[in-house]
Formats: sequence, structure tokens, C-alpha cells
Amino acid sequence: MNATELRSKMEKTNDYILDSEAKVLAGTMVDLTGLDKEVGVICQKALAMPPNDARDIQPLMAEMIGNLERLSLALKNYKEDLKK
Repeated sequence: MNATELRSKMEKTNDYILDSEAKVLAGTMVDLTGLDKEVGVICQKALAMPPNDARDIQPLMAEMIGNLERLSLALKNYKEDLKK
């Protein structure tokens, strides 16, 4: 997978994460089956890239990590709201 393909995969994954977060915040549970594997593949491919290419995708990787953290928080809050 080249840098362009990886960037495209990361952008699609980021879009999915953002969409999932929006649904959870709206009170809808989402199926995240396979997201962990998808993110794992992205990380493995990024680590295998030449340093210059890896540096180029670093901002997008940081964005994806931040989006995952927000999704995690939204899921935690959703779970807590269900207990009320």
C-alpha cells in the first residue's frame, strides 16, 4: 500500500469514526465490528512506510487518534446514560 492509498484509507476510516461519534451522541448505538482491525492495519502500514511518507501522514494519524478518543468518550457517556 502506497502513501496515497493509505491516506485514502485513513480518510475513509476517519469519516466512519466521525459518523459513528455523531450517531452515538444522538443516542443511537453503532456497530463498530472490525474498526479495531481496520485501525490496526492502518498503524501497521504506517509503521512500514519510508520515514518521509510516514511524516506526511502524521497529521492525519493524529486526527484519527483524536477522533477515536472522542468516540470512546461518547460511547462511555452513552453507556452511563443507559444506566440512569
